[in-house]
Amino acid sequence: MPVNIIIATVATLVIGVLPAWAGPLHQATKDGDIARVTQLLDQGSDLSELDEAGEPALIIASLAGHADVVVLLLDRGADIEIRNKGGLTALHAAAYGGNLEVVKRLVAEGADFNDRKNFYQMSPLHAAAEEGRTDVVAFLLTKSADVEATERNGYTPLTQAGWRAHWDTAKLLMEAGAVCQKAELVGEPLYKECTKRQ
Repeated sequence: MPVNIIIATVATLVIGVLPAWAGPLHQATKDGDIARVTQLLDQGSDLSELDEAGEPALIIASLAGHADVVVLLLDRGADIEIRNKGGLTALHAAAYGGNLEVVKRLVAEGADFNDRKNFYQMSPLHAAAEEGRTDVVAFLLTKSADVEATERNGYTPLTQAGWRAHWDTAKLLMEAGAVCQKAELVGEPLYKECTKRQ
């Protein structure tokens, strides 16, 4: 499967927009309306409920970067490892969205930064590298995230960063020891840079 199709599919698995139907908790979470989220939780809203797109509130808040809502949901008992319909976690969503504060909080709470138990077998590092989230990549690398982890089609975080022309992210991954793959996978400019370094 070509990388651009994979990227588009992953984007739909991580949610970019809410579907036509979203429960009140999901909408308030997406809006970052902490007062409304608190009210709904006090009224007994189910933290494990998925919206029509298969997204739980914690993943929606993590993708949107609403750190205060993420903290509230965790404090109220949200499962840090809850998954969406594609098997991705809140940490995948926060990494994909480039939400460093949320990423740090989730990791501090015990989220698995090498988790690949999802449809594409991608790690949070893959998600961050794919979107050029260099600050998130740098943080995950300090936690010993696996730079050579391969997703279902054999692509590493470096492959994904290179394919999307996120050169700063790619260079950071190479400095952390990522090994270059074929030129057609990472793009010719990055491949030349890789071969100079290795």
